[in-house]
Amino acid sequence: MGSSTSLPHPPQNDSMTVLQLSLPRYLQDRQCGYCHLSKPDYFSLESRKQHAEDYPPPQSIIIGTHVFSMSCRDYDEFINQGYRRSGSFMYKPDQLRTCCRQFTIRTNVEYLGKLNKEQRKVINRFIKEICPNGMEPPKKHAEFDYTRLIKAQQGSKRFRTRFEPSKFSKEKYELYKKYQMKVHGDKESEVHESSFKRFLCDTPFSDEEINGNESQWELLQNWVKNWNPDHHQTVSGENKRIGPTHELYYLDDKLIAFSVLDFLPTILSSIYFVWDPDYAHLSLGTLSALKEIQMCHELGLGYYYLGYYIEDCPKMVYKGKFGGEILDIVNETYFPMEIIKPYISGDRLFVMGEEDKLDEYSQELEIENDGYPIDVTKSRFKDKKLTNVAENIYGNPEVEKRAEEAAKTLLVKYGIYYDFDDVGGEEIPMVVPGITPLWQIVEWFETGVLDEDFPIRFYYRYNKKRMSLCLGDLTDQGKALVINCIRMFGIEKVERCEIAL
Repeated sequence: MGSSTSLPHPPQNDSMTVLQLSLPRYLQDRQCGYCHLSKPDYFSLESRKQHAEDYPPPQSIIIGTHVFSMSCRDYDEFINQGYRRSGSFMYKPDQLRTCCRQFTIRTNVEYLGKLNKEQRKVINRFIKEICPNGMEPPKKHAEFDYTRLIKAQQGSKRFRTRFEPSKFSKEKYELYKKYQMKVHGDKESEVHESSFKRFLCDTPFSDEEINGNESQWELLQNWVKNWNPDHHQTVSGENKRIGPTHELYYLDDKLIAFSVLDFLPTILSSIYFVWDPDYAHLSLGTLSALKEIQMCHELGLGYYYLGYYIEDCPKMVYKGKFGGEILDIVNETYFPMEIIKPYISGDRLFVMGEEDKLDEYSQELEIENDGYPIDVTKSRFKDKKLTNVAENIYGNPEVEKRAEEAAKTLLVKYGIYYDFDDVGGEEIPMVVPGITPLWQIVEWFETGVLDEDFPIRFYYRYNKKRMSLCLGDLTDQGKALVINCIRMFGIEKVERCEIAL
C-alpha cells in the first residue's frame, strides 16, 4: 500500500473526544429490506456454487458496534474503511456472505459531469416551482448551467432552507412519520418518536461538534445568499461546519423535506432524506443530491458520500446516476464507477488486481485499515490492465486453510483462543474481505508490532470505571476479543480507544 491519499488527512480534533466502542458483533438477519432474501446465490463465486449445500441460506450480515463516543475525524476515517452509522450504531457488511453487497460510493462535481436529461428536468421543474415568474428558461441547445439552481434560490420568495443541529423536533417527526407510512408502507403503529430519534437524531459526537458555533451556522445559513460565481467562499478554521446537521426545506413556510447530513473534516456524508409525499412531483430526493454535490463544490467540502451502493437493488442503484467512485475495501483504493461497473454486475464481490499478475492473488491481501484509502490515480493500479480477482482469493480453499493455521499459531504461541463457540455473538469469521487478515495478525506478533505489552483500555459502563491493562493481562478468550477489535477497527484506533463493556 502507498501512503498517498486523494485528500489530505484531517487535522487532529482539538476537543480530544474519547473514541469509545463496544466489542464488534457479527449480526445475521433472516430479513433484508433490499432483496427480501430473494437471491438464489448470494456468494456469486463460481467455486462455491458447486458446493451450495455447505453454506447456510442467504442472510443479511453485518459486523456492528455501538459507538458511545467518537469525534467527526474518527468517523471520517471509519467511512473510508467501509463503515456507516445509524444513530450511534456503526456497521459494515460482510461482503463475502451477505445477501446484498454494499459498496461505499462517493462523488463530486467533476464526476457528476454533464447532467443527464432526467436531472436537468428535475432542476428546471423545481426552478419553475420556486420562481414561477422570475427566472429565464435556459437557452435552447446551450450547455446546461446547473448554477441556475443557486441563482433561483437567491431570487425565490417561496423557497428557503435552514441548517440546524441533528436534534428532535415535532415538525420533523411528523413529516418523517408521513414519509415512512406513505413512501415505505410502514404502519402507523410501527413509527415511533423513539425510533426517529435513535435513527436520525442520536449521534456519538460531542456536544461541541453537535452544536457548532455561531460562525459555522452563519456561513451555512447564508452560503446561497452570498454566493458569487466569480468569488468562491472560503471555508476553513472556525467557520467550517464539522458535525451532524439537518437541512430543512421550506416552501411557502411549510416544511416539505429535510436532509440528514454529517459534515466531516474531508467529506460531506448523506445519511437520509425525508420528503413530503404531496410534493413527489418535485423529485426532491434527486434535487437534494444535486444541491449537496453543488454545495460541496462551492464551499470546498471535499467529496460527497452517498452511503452504500447496491448494484442490483432498485432502491440503491439510483446513486450511480451521480457518477463517482467505489471503494475497494481490500485494496483500500477508490476506483471510478465506469471501471468497477462490469465487475459488480449481478451483485458480485469485487477486488481489483493487475491482469498480468493473477498468480499473485491466491491469498488474502495485507490491510492497513487506517481510514485513508488512496485514489486509483495515485495507486499501483494507475494505467494498468485490471481485472476482478475476488474469485482468485475468496474462492480459493487455501485462503481458509491459511487462516485456520494462523488461528492455531495464535493459540499455541501467543495464548489467543480464536474459537468463539462459547462466547456468543462475537464469532467473526476467520476470513472477511476488508478486515485485517489473521495471517497479518500473526506477522505483527512475529515482528513485534503486537506483543503482550500492547495497551488496552476498558470502560465498565455499569459502574463507570476505567481500567488500563496490557494484552498479556487478559484471558485467552479476552485476547481474542481484542484481536477482533484490531481486525475490525485498525491497530491505531484500538490503541487509543476505550472498549466499552
